[in-house]
Amino acid sequence: MNKQKILIADDEAQIREILRIYFEKENFEVIEAEDGAAAILKVQAEKPDILLLDIMMPVLDGIDTLQLIRAK
Repeated sequence: MNKQKILIADDEAQIREILRIYFEKENFEVIEAEDGAAAILKVQAEKPDILLLDIMMPVLDGIDTLQLIRAK
């Protein structure tokens, strides 16, 4: 069975690491992005099943990131 992919987008590496540990224990494949622009590129390349977006990120915040992803 294929693992579900989750994209974690947060500008704080420590938060991404903690979340990655928990999600990997639950058998998710974890993809990380440090800002909204990187998240958009990784969504296009990796096609994750779930997005977890921080609201306050540099370059693009989580809300703008989600709106751009939905528009595509």
